Amino acid sequence: MITGGENPNQPGSRSAEPPEPLVLELEDDAPALAEVRRWTGEALADLTADEVADAQLVVCELVANAYEHGQHPLYVRLRRTRDHVRVEVTDLSPQVPVVGRSSVRVTRGRGMVLVDRLSRQWGAVRHAVGKTVWAVLSPPSPAAG
Repeated sequence: MITGGENPNQPGSRSAEPPEPLVLELEDDAPALAEVRRWTGEALADLTADEVADAQLVVCELVANAYEHGQHPLYVRLRRTRDHVRVEVTDLSPQVPVVGRSSVRVTRGRGMVLVDRLSRQWGAVRHAVGKTVWAVLSPPSPAAG
């Protein structure tokens, strides 16, 4: 289910007030990463290909991490402003992620390393039930063309 306020791709939608976030609810027992990538790409379609790819990677890593270590259902939020793209993934587990060590010999555990490298900043907020892991991506720039 996708909900949200303004479409950030419509002319005139960049007001002084940040638009309502787009929200994707994931209820399945396995992450629908292809759906998450497509949804993210559509929401950020006016950015450069590299910016979209970075955002898709960050969103998918946060979702995969939430499925691996959290409890679902979970929610993905994208908030787009003139200054940044903010990604939020909320799940029902209180366990916050940590940046692990990356090694060529290890095939797992690189998700938060990637999020840390691609994001301007990231963090987690605990709630009475669950948590939200968030990441702020580089300032968006309209794609040339």
